[in-house]
Amino acid sequence: MAAATNVLTAGLAVLALLLYGPVAAIVVVAGAILSQVMVHLSKDRVIENRELKARVASLEESLDVANLTFGAMMIEDLGRKDGYTHLHAAATATYAADIARELDFDVTAVKRLRMAGFLHNIGMFGAPTELLVATGTLNSIAKARIYEHPVLGEKALSSVPEFAEIAKWVRWHHERPDGRGYPDRLRAAWIPLEARVLAVAQAYAAMVLDQPRRPGLDPAAARRELNAGAGSRFDEVVVRAFLRILDTESEGYRSADDGRFGFNVPGGDRNLPGSRDLPDTPAGTSR
Repeated sequence: MAAATNVLTAGLAVLALLLYGPVAAIVVVAGAILSQVMVHLSKDRVIENRELKARVASLEESLDVANLTFGAMMIEDLGRKDGYTHLHAAATATYAADIARELDFDVTAVKRLRMAGFLHNIGMFGAPTELLVATGTLNSIAKARIYEHPVLGEKALSSVPEFAEIAKWVRWHHERPDGRGYPDRLRAAWIPLEARVLAVAQAYAAMVLDQPRRPGLDPAAARRELNAGAGSRFDEVVVRAFLRILDTESEGYRSADDGRFGFNVPGGDRNLPGSRDLPDTPAGTSR
């Protein structure tokens, strides 16, 4: 390409020399040289911009992983106290991502929903151990603390600019289509689809896993609970999508009890301890 350009420039210079004299020939040559310099500078600028964008993207990804790892440490700490929260986080993340794929979310949205699922109960951090492992009926103070955890989770996540969007989903993961959820009593379409996905994923995970307050349900019973709540407690479209997934998956998946439910940092390299590394807690309502 450069050789062809040089030949063309030489031809134009000779033509200018013959027709208009040496000054015109010099102008043609100088203009051609200047044009080539500008092209090279533009190419260099494009390369620099591309490299700069790659560096910024790398830094943003590193920051995401760092923030997520810090959040995972908080979830891990809760899991050490109640033997449940870390497992619920991992199961919710897996189910939320799979539902998002079934609903044709793009790759970025799937990844962010998995993060939201992993961190959705971060608002429970700081709750007294007695509350986390309580059995039986909760008193009004304990219930109030449980009901405020989505708001506290939103506050914690929204302080990180990269998590501002998923913070809203976390705030609304206990909202219901019939308006009887919390903390804002949103109805139907007022609840973002991502939050509706999160609601189904976390509820099913809570059903099938052992909790301090009750043992886990059989997957068939949990499925019946989803069906019964479709349209009132849960979004019908999301429930149907998840039921399609459950129809094709293994019993281990339905029970949140196979290799896909390890306690790992979504999008990161750090594998955090799984259930075998945490102390057993006697099995015992959904958070």
